[in-house]
Amino acid sequence: MKFRNENINEHGYIYGKWMTAPNTWTITFGNVYCYLLIGEEKAILFDTAYGAGNLRKFVEEITDKPVMVVNSHGHFDHTGGNAWWSEVWAGPGAEEVCKEAFSPEMEAEMKKKTYPDYTVHTVHEGDVFDLGGRELEVIEIPAHHESSIALLDRTNRNLYTGDEMEAGQVLLFVRHKMIPTKEIVAAHLANMKKLKAREAEFDMIYPAHNGPQLYKDYIDDFIALSESILNGTATIMPDTAGFGMGPDMNGSPFAGSVKLERAQYGKASFVYARDF
Repeated sequence: MKFRNENINEHGYIYGKWMTAPNTWTITFGNVYCYLLIGEEKAILFDTAYGAGNLRKFVEEITDKPVMVVNSHGHFDHTGGNAWWSEVWAGPGAEEVCKEAFSPEMEAEMKKKTYPDYTVHTVHEGDVFDLGGRELEVIEIPAHHESSIALLDRTNRNLYTGDEMEAGQVLLFVRHKMIPTKEIVAAHLANMKKLKAREAEFDMIYPAHNGPQLYKDYIDDFIALSESILNGTATIMPDTAGFGMGPDMNGSPFAGSVKLERAQYGKASFVYARDF
């Protein structure tokens, strides 16, 4: 494939972008969604996808404000572009895995970037990023991954959830340190109840895969789904495909590692290792 520059190939830009509100941008690479949230003084880039091309250059074409990189969790499809910046912020445990590429080719590309040994700062529940006229609060929601956080943007009444909520599926077998599936489901349930308690503070949910955005009543379906799994009444689907797609593990270190099952309730579904 021919490239006109780092971010434009023969088909056009390798990243997509659109503005969902003033100073609020969705940036896409395939089915990975990153979010650029701009304040009066600086901006946050929530996730950096796989790191293809030059994401920093692409972002700086949108804003000239200083950009802080914050990761929703430590998986490389959300941290691969971190190395364009000298420091990033992420939840507890992300520092253990965020530089672990999914393939030797991805690792080689990361090492070519400006800051392959970038510094990772750990954030915790209740921490607030002040962008100037726009504050984003950290909410810890670890289940899909130990390091998962959400960002609550009160100014625009939006919640950014990484991989812990989405329309297609939430994968519960890709953690760094695996625990029994029922423990992961119980953790997800506790997280959704935490978000439910704060639903008056946001209107829309922005996930990291398979299409933004979600109305907040998805939380109710995820709560019901977790409860049905834990009490043994879950609806089990005949295969792992959701609406025309299953979890795409091609190129992932998790491919073929476990026997998977999909459970569904309303608009919510989990794909997990059947170990109970």
